[in-house]
Amino acid sequence: MTRNFYRTSNGVVLVYDVSSKTSFEKIQEWIQSIYDNSDEKIKIVLVGNKIDLPREVTTEEGRKLAEYYKIPFYETSAKENIGVREMMRKLITNVLDGFKPSQGFQLDQQQQISKGCSC
Repeated sequence: MTRNFYRTSNGVVLVYDVSSKTSFEKIQEWIQSIYDNSDEKIKIVLVGNKIDLPREVTTEEGRKLAEYYKIPFYETSAKENIGVREMMRKLITNVLDGFKPSQGFQLDQQQQISKGCSC
C-alpha cells in the first residue's frame, strides 16, 4: 500500500494474521507510517484475523497493542464471518463521528450502516 492512499483516508483497518507472528510484528511499522503520513484525525481499527486457525498471536497481545495506541481492537474470521460486521460498524461510526455537521454527513439512527456499504 502506498502512503498516498491513506494520506487522504478517513479510516484504516489494520489487519494481521493471528497465525503469523511476523504479520503482527509489522503492525507497529504500519501504524507509525499512517501517523506520519495522514491527518491526525484518521480513525484506525486493529484486527486480528484468521481466528479459525492455530494461533501464534494471543488475544491479549493484540489487545495490549491496541490499548497502547488507543485504538479499537477486534478479532475476526473472514472465512467464518465472525466479528467482521461489528468491526466495520465501529470503524464507520468512528469515521462519521469525526465529521462536523457542516460537512454534510448524517447517519439517521433508523438507517442500517450496512446499506450501500461496499465493504
